Amino acid sequence: MPTIQRLTDSCLLVTTDSDATLIDPGFHTFGSDDFDLDTLGDVSRVLITHAHPDHANPDFVRWLIDRGTDVVVYSNQAVAGFLGEHDIAVETTPPSDVSVEDVLHGAIPNGATPPNRSFTVGDLLTHPGDSREPTSSGQVLALPLIVPWDSARGAVLFAERLGPRRVVPIHDFYLTPGGREWARGIVGAALEPSGIEMVDLDWGQSFTP
Repeated sequence: MPTIQRLTDSCLLVTTDSDATLIDPGFHTFGSDDFDLDTLGDVSRVLITHAHPDHANPDFVRWLIDRGTDVVVYSNQAVAGFLGEHDIAVETTPPSDVSVEDVLHGAIPNGATPPNRSFTVGDLLTHPGDSREPTSSGQVLALPLIVPWDSARGAVLFAERLGPRRVVPIHDFYLTPGGREWARGIVGAALEPSGIEMVDLDWGQSFTP
């Protein structure tokens, strides 16, 4: 049975019978004690949505490559250029069981909208990175909750438009554990009338869809 584990913030691990896919290895997971990396099993591939360090930390990516066997990193050309400066190779053509949408990051406070790649692993999980532009979702949508480029209401409208069965929370590193619980609660309650379940997943926790 597949499992989805939330390491911290936007970093998710999707494990199936054939692959262990780590998405968005950011500095919150690697540079803190909020997740025990010694508990992380084998990772066969890494998907990175965009080049911001809370989603793509070069030291974390190098650590994953060095500890694994034949670990392949996939992303867009912007991330390939960024990680290339750290001698990390990036494939821009996704694996056959992963679909992508190349969209724009939500406008950050200075107005910039960097390139962002949304990934869908099989029909199981869609990770949109930092964008509300993707047009489709797998059964589970990783939903950015507390972001400087949109609102919690925007998260609700995004999920309602894509219509997944479940959402898992991401992008809430600004908050205390109690704050993260509160954010999951208010967004989850708003999604209930649409028949979308908020999976109450905090850092380090996992579930079987």
